[in-house]
Amino acid sequence: MPRKPRPHRQLSVAPDDPGRSRLFPRGTLLGLALMGAATLTLMWPGRELLQLLRSTQDTGLAIDYLQHLLRLQGHDADLRLLLAQRYISIGKPQQALAALEPLGAEPKADALRLLIWKRIWFDARARHDTALAQQARSALAGLLGRATPANFNDWRSTLLLLQGLDEPATVRRLAPLALRFTPLPPSAAQDAARLLLGLGEYRLAAQVLFASLPAAPAQAQQRVLLQQAAQVLLAAGDAKLAYAEVAAQARKLPPDPALAWSLVQLALAADHARAALHWLGQAVDLRASPAQLGHALSPAQAELAWRLLLADGDLPGALHLANAVLAGTGATPAAQAPGRRRVWEERRAQVLEWSGQPDATMQQWMALLRQRITAEALSNVRRLAGMLSSSSGQIAYWEARARQGGMRANDWLQYAQALENQGYPQQAAAVLRLAAPAHPQLFGALAWLLGNLGETQASLAAYAQGLKLKALDLRASIDDALALLQTGAFETARSVLEQSQQALGPDDLRATRQGLLADLDWDLGQSAPALAAYATLWDTPALRRHMKPYQVERFIVLTQRLHGPAAALALLPQAWQTAPHKELALQWLQALVKLPSLSGLQRWQRTVMQGEVGAALRQDARVYAARAQVWQALGRRDEALADSRTAVRLAPNNRDDQITLLWMLLDMNRRSELRRAFERYAPQLRGRTDGQEVLAAAAQALGDLPLALQLNAQFYPRKRHDPLWLMNAADLLSRAGDDARARVVYDQAWQLLRQPPPQSAAGKPGTAISLDHLLAALRLSPGRTSVQRQQQLIAMLRARLRPGRTGAAPASAQQGQRQELQHERQADAAIADWLLRLDTTAPARWWLARAVLSPADRQSVALQIALQEGDREQVRRLLDQGAGERLDAIDRAEALRAAGHPMQALAQADQALEQAAAQGRASAALQALAQQNAQRHLDLADRSTVRYASQQTDAVQRDGPILQQSLTLTPRLKLQLGVSRQHLSSRDASIITGLPGQWRDAQAGLQWHDGALHLGASLGHNSALGSITPLQLDAAFPLPGGVQAQAQLQRHAVADETGALLVAGRRNRLQISLSKNVGRFWASVSQSVAEYSTRQGDSLGSGRSLQAQAGVWLRQGEPDLALKLLGYSNQFSATGAPQPSYAGIDPSGLPPAAGFFVPAGDDAVGVGFAFNQLVADRYSAHWLPFGELDLLRSRRLGNTTGVDLGLQGPVFGGDQLSVHYQRQQNTTGLVRQWSLQYRIWFGP
Repeated sequence: MPRKPRPHRQLSVAPDDPGRSRLFPRGTLLGLALMGAATLTLMWPGRELLQLLRSTQDTGLAIDYLQHLLRLQGHDADLRLLLAQRYISIGKPQQALAALEPLGAEPKADALRLLIWKRIWFDARARHDTALAQQARSALAGLLGRATPANFNDWRSTLLLLQGLDEPATVRRLAPLALRFTPLPPSAAQDAARLLLGLGEYRLAAQVLFASLPAAPAQAQQRVLLQQAAQVLLAAGDAKLAYAEVAAQARKLPPDPALAWSLVQLALAADHARAALHWLGQAVDLRASPAQLGHALSPAQAELAWRLLLADGDLPGALHLANAVLAGTGATPAAQAPGRRRVWEERRAQVLEWSGQPDATMQQWMALLRQRITAEALSNVRRLAGMLSSSSGQIAYWEARARQGGMRANDWLQYAQALENQGYPQQAAAVLRLAAPAHPQLFGALAWLLGNLGETQASLAAYAQGLKLKALDLRASIDDALALLQTGAFETARSVLEQSQQALGPDDLRATRQGLLADLDWDLGQSAPALAAYATLWDTPALRRHMKPYQVERFIVLTQRLHGPAAALALLPQAWQTAPHKELALQWLQALVKLPSLSGLQRWQRTVMQGEVGAALRQDARVYAARAQVWQALGRRDEALADSRTAVRLAPNNRDDQITLLWMLLDMNRRSELRRAFERYAPQLRGRTDGQEVLAAAAQALGDLPLALQLNAQFYPRKRHDPLWLMNAADLLSRAGDDARARVVYDQAWQLLRQPPPQSAAGKPGTAISLDHLLAALRLSPGRTSVQRQQQLIAMLRARLRPGRTGAAPASAQQGQRQELQHERQADAAIADWLLRLDTTAPARWWLARAVLSPADRQSVALQIALQEGDREQVRRLLDQGAGERLDAIDRAEALRAAGHPMQALAQADQALEQAAAQGRASAALQALAQQNAQRHLDLADRSTVRYASQQTDAVQRDGPILQQSLTLTPRLKLQLGVSRQHLSSRDASIITGLPGQWRDAQAGLQWHDGALHLGASLGHNSALGSITPLQLDAAFPLPGGVQAQAQLQRHAVADETGALLVAGRRNRLQISLSKNVGRFWASVSQSVAEYSTRQGDSLGSGRSLQAQAGVWLRQGEPDLALKLLGYSNQFSATGAPQPSYAGIDPSGLPPAAGFFVPAGDDAVGVGFAFNQLVADRYSAHWLPFGELDLLRSRRLGNTTGVDLGLQGPVFGGDQLSVHYQRQQNTTGLVRQWSLQYRIWFGP
């Protein structure tokens, strides 16, 4: 337990205090008082004696008394100190030191010792007493080493003495003691700083200065101390510390501009640019007016402020500073130094440009340029003038250059251009006149400028002077020629252009000169020189790319005019690459009209109808109208009609295109479209003569006889001398029932046809009669002339149709005879074709009865009639008689095929196609022949097929390869072989089980066809749950009315109605099918009856099926599209007994009943959509898909879907790879199959 503190009693010795202590009784206290009094009595006289000794002038007496007192009092320090002082005063340092020795290291004694030894040291050094000096130095070092200065003066003197004694360690110890005496007066602080700087104590010196700031009464003294402190720290190499210390102290003081300038420099030395800007703002008011700011800055201060403002990116401030320095007339301090004003003006120009004031910059440099021409000023004025497109700057530059001298011709030209751009053309002309004598090449520019000023004669005179001196360059020559052309001096202009032909210049000017010369010849109507000039442009690649589109077009026009369309067509592809434009595309088509070529037109389409120009051309009606003419020239009337339709659609107000379209529709006998076009365009075309003519022909073709007669009556005055028009008018009258007038017109036409042809231009009688006139005469000849004259007309027609002979002579007489025979046959075929196409077969038959035809002609006409009527026996008989020699190649191939000679027909078709390809001919008939021929080649070729199939019938799955081979034994007979080995499995053991592991099947058959009759027979072997030998007979033949019939008989064939029948059953079936095509529509019906039994021969039941389809081809081209309606009715009867032999395939293990094998009947109707069915499972030259989708409504199953999809195409060319998928639902389950098949054709 802690004790409680007790209160302390105060000790008291007062006599009257009852609580006083009894330690000192009253007597003791009294004794002590008496002793003190005695002591004072004894000591007081001694003090008086010491005072006497200090003040007496008798040093010897003082020394004696002091020694006596020391003997009495012993160790009295004051007496010894006094004794030592007396010895010092009489020059006895050793005795003084001896007197002080007993005192030891007492401070006062050390102070006297220090004084004594200093005197000894100084005296010894003065007397060169080295030993004594060394002794004194050692003593002083010891004394100073333990001394501590009491004030600044002692510290200062001690440090000076230590420096003299060379005691650095002691100096370093005593130097920091200076801070004890701060703050020092400014002068003392500066002395201390200097002393410390001498010792190398920079930071300590700065600290003394900083610490003495409070003792400086004036702001100037404080500034001096801070500046000295900064200099001290800078001398120490620590600019950052110097700035930090000085700035910290400066912030405590009132603002001082002079100090701020020092801080600016100090901040820069410390790399504190932002701080320097701060102090710069305190040093001077940068926002003052330029005059005030300029006079407030010294040159050094202005430089310092300039560097700071630029370093800070303060361009407005730098510009203001430059304006301030340059304020007035140069009286500012910073601009008074020699050459400094120009420096500041250049600086101002730089800052103006950096500030984004190029105009003011250029004005500043122009002012400098006016003061004195320097390379820098010239360079900057020219650069800025070019950048600003400043004519005034350019003028100032060139004026300075002109004063400087040494300008070249190009420099004078630029000077003049600057004056002209500034709006001083007269001055520009004066400059060029001044420079032209020394630089003749300027005459061209002078002439051009004078021409622009309207001084035409002076301009032409200047051009003439330059031309005379041969000083005109290519540009000036072109300008001279243009000026002469404006005055109408075409020949003189042409002469100038010819003289400049060898002038050098860039490619564009050379092309301009040559193009101007060519255009001049074109305008003067000189085709040959113009073509030569354009050809020079064209044949020089460097000049060709500078040709203008109209020049390229003129070049093509002249080439076609002078060298024919073939030469123009040869140039057009490259011309299109040089200058693609619409007019050139039309020119190309016009050349193709004169020299039609399918390959040429195809090249035109590939070349022209591409890119942006092609896109524009595809919207230009003129292009389609011109291309329609080319198609007509090629005999491609369908393509011509399509282009004519497009032209009318794109330009609905173009009457010429409408008339062309109507004529095409008339020629092609497109009655329905002609009627629509007639109704649409007739109102607009009635006011034109050519429009009325086509309307009359259209009305006649459409059966509007009154309108046709009305329009024809208007044409009679103009057409009464045209036999062909008269024949047409007579036909129209005959159709109208006016036979009398028709006969008169026929006779009038005949009289015109009997007249001899007009004489040629050379005065020779004409002998060439046009084909139309020959045909017309041949038509009117019966009853109007003799049989001999009719035969002469036939001969003339044959000669007119005979192809002209080529320029090359035949290699031999025999070859010439063959060519003559071929020409004769072609002529006969053409006559027969004309006779056959007069109307129908009736006129042809009438001509057969006439004696005007030769037997060969009659046979040829009869053969074509038999082909049209499908009389196969007549065709065969006429071919045997040689009638086919007069037919063209296509009809001859068809006749041979119809007569039952397939190989000869194939060879004839191949020959016809090869000739057409060599001649570049193409037509719909040739295209159809090529397709038919290719398919017949494939039908006659051998074929190998490898197929992998996965087939599902109900729950029975078959997977494996199938190999097939088709061999052509004769053109009519084929051998078919097939073999397969597939894996059998059950997809659902609850439906069927116990299946064998393999399915094997092999077949061999023959197929024979003769025209429309096809016969086939096949025999095979199949093994699954037992073996069967299927036999199948097929027949296809035509019936009257265009009906095609097919019949099929099967015995012991594989039955695929159910999975059980597939592996364990067989069928006997008879099937009859009928089909008919009518245009785009078709229909087919099929009826079959069948009996089913097991493979062991036990009867299972029977079935009957009726299937029907009807559809329409929405499109028969590739891809073909079809829509169809379909339906079927299947009736089955399971009448057989259970089959114990097949209990293993029934999941129950019991003998399966007949219903296990025979399916249930069903009825269904639906709709189907098919595409590419015409080429499915047939060879195609490219990849294409095919398929069929059937949507059915079944009586038993409801809505079901049948899918058949595939993709086929070539791999290496003469082969085909296909992928096929089928899926269908029936009453027994799902029937699904997919297969991958590869097929290759080979052989003939």
